[in-house]
Amino acid sequence: MKNLLYIIIFISGWGYAQITPEFEIGAKGVFSGNLNFNSDESSAVSDFSDTQLLMGLRQKLYNDWRAQFVLGLQFPDANSNLGQVFYNNIFVRLEDKKNIFKVGRTLAQTNLNEFPTLRDDDAQRFTYALNPFSDGVNTERDQYANVLEYARVFKQRFFVSVHGENFYDSTEPDDFRLNSMGLTLLYRVPESQRWNRNVLQEIGLSYNNYFTDRSGYSNDFDASVKNLLFSTTINLKPDPINFVDFRFQAIQNFGWDEVTTLNDYFDYTRTESTTLFGTVRYLKQKLERPHYQLAIGGGYKSLSNLGLDSDQFMFIANGFYRLGQDFDIGLQYRYSDNKGLTEILFGKSEHRVQLALVYSFSKIFNKQFGDREDLLNLEHNYIK
Repeated sequence: MKNLLYIIIFISGWGYAQITPEFEIGAKGVFSGNLNFNSDESSAVSDFSDTQLLMGLRQKLYNDWRAQFVLGLQFPDANSNLGQVFYNNIFVRLEDKKNIFKVGRTLAQTNLNEFPTLRDDDAQRFTYALNPFSDGVNTERDQYANVLEYARVFKQRFFVSVHGENFYDSTEPDDFRLNSMGLTLLYRVPESQRWNRNVLQEIGLSYNNYFTDRSGYSNDFDASVKNLLFSTTINLKPDPINFVDFRFQAIQNFGWDEVTTLNDYFDYTRTESTTLFGTVRYLKQKLERPHYQLAIGGGYKSLSNLGLDSDQFMFIANGFYRLGQDFDIGLQYRYSDNKGLTEILFGKSEHRVQLALVYSFSKIFNKQFGDREDLLNLEHNYIK
């Protein structure tokens, strides 16, 4: 009888046992004073866009898999129509050692690299495959989408990803059907091995197919806007104290031949273009921690169908100094120049100087798992 009682108590306790999830919180504050000098007017702005809060729950399942839920909110650009807060990450991810499923809203695979700029949209027209459904009012519509994604991982470094997205459509904001599909092939050194500073840090190729409505075409593939991205990061001097890397990305937009003028932003994203962007970064390590970094880069965009000399150019330079644990002060200068028809949309030229303070925080409670990446790796980083 006593043994039977023990068995009943054990089974009863097991039936009501709760699995406490791992909880992670991440926050990033980005505050800058912006001085803009362009061909029409000058301005000074206090800017806290891209400041965000991220929260994640992760739990072991009843097999080799684990599940993660992430909720993130971001303060968008002041001139966007997204309101005071934009939910940039709301997704569920299921993964094991070799497979990753993701459903929800998060960063789309319209950019394969992370460049050392103050904000990730500082060079957006040169570093992202642009959303052809957007009216260009805000940058988040190029970066984030509702995604359905599967990735297969080989040897912890090779990723093959098939993804479908619903990008926001300015003309049909309530349409949540998938309007883009793509394939990504990526080699990336794991976060835990980056200290080794291999010469090749990452290299990737991505194809994105946007199912646009093209007059005179009934075939979905022929009517689509297609983008091909190539990206790589090379460690030029893999030294643990004085480290130098080179980051490069090229985007070929196989646009529509009939778009030979720019009446609006839709034409800009749907005409054929070739975009190149690259940066060189120097990172100084001191006492086995990042001390400061300096970066310089530039971009060039050619729109071959427009006839006139309508190319675009950008130059960017910055420096970040670590004042304390995850607290940086930075200074950035950016110059952009637009020629021909692009001048009508974006103005002739602009000089921008930004003095910034950036604070990042990440903490895991009830830690249970090793990480491919933490919450802050979902978003833009600074000194790394």
